[in-house]
Amino acid sequence: MNILIVEDDSEKAEKLQQFMVENYDVKEVSVARSFKTGLKAALTQSIDFMLLDMTMTNYDRSIDEEGGRPHHFAGREILRQLLREDIHFPVVVVTHFGRFGEEAEEVTLSELQIELAARFPDYLGTVHYRSNVEDWKDQLQSLIGDRVDRK
Repeated sequence: MNILIVEDDSEKAEKLQQFMVENYDVKEVSVARSFKTGLKAALTQSIDFMLLDMTMTNYDRSIDEEGGRPHHFAGREILRQLLREDIHFPVVVVTHFGRFGEEAEEVTLSELQIELAARFPDYLGTVHYRSNVEDWKDQLQSLIGDRVDRK
């Protein structure tokens, strides 16, 4: 199974990758660290399952580049582009945040979950990730169900 993790937080990406490799029959894990690289990987690579952050930078960070401004709904845009291109594989959103956007565009995590479920047939659900609490692992396992072979 080929898994794509689209996540700009290095520690979170590493923990997600470690969890997937330890618990599931994973052939390859690719990690994309921004909206642009995540979108490109999702559209061009052979992916069986994706873990997707919602809010991330537009470009990869480097010593010289901060990654551009945060894109509050980057994950939703990746899902939209996949649907538009008729590319399908199961997706779980994994996010730190309980609110997204700014001012008039702001939505809660619950509102966003309802929207994603209504618009995107490959969206399985959302895990509210907190690095200091381990319950995200149970949430993720529950959403994955039997879609990914266990070790």
